[in-house]
Amino acid sequence: MDRSKVSAATPYLPHLATAPSIEQLHHRLQSYWRALGVSDPDQAAALSEQALRRAAELPETPDLDPAARTILAAGELLDDWLAQALKLSRPSRELTAARAALLSGVAPDWPAALFAAPGMAETALETLRSAVAEPTPAASPGVMPAQRIELFSLF
Repeated sequence: MDRSKVSAATPYLPHLATAPSIEQLHHRLQSYWRALGVSDPDQAAALSEQALRRAAELPETPDLDPAARTILAAGELLDDWLAQALKLSRPSRELTAARAALLSGVAPDWPAALFAAPGMAETALETLRSAVAEPTPAASPGVMPAQRIELFSLF
């Protein structure tokens, strides 16, 4: 039997008969932003609106349900802000490290920094910059000398 053509989830998970409404997606996004530390409902609503607009612009992917597309768009929105605020290239290992630092909670006021006027968020950005771990260096090829293996034997 060719197991590569069998999906274990397909027969067990029901397919959604209808796509979730915009209100349901908006509610899910607001819950997502709250989980990431956005406590102001107005900021969560504004971020949700931006993520919904961005999700509509994403290329169609049949394997991704609408809720996953909106969460993906929210992550892209967050990465765009981090890349612009910290002057990092996209995609990069430094951006991944910055996102990890942000989500670790080291800068709890990051939502205010996101909505602040240019130059007004320097304290939060400096806190974030200081918490960003150095990404591991790229793997460098090296030659490992051959080692002789001696098997242990009692005989």
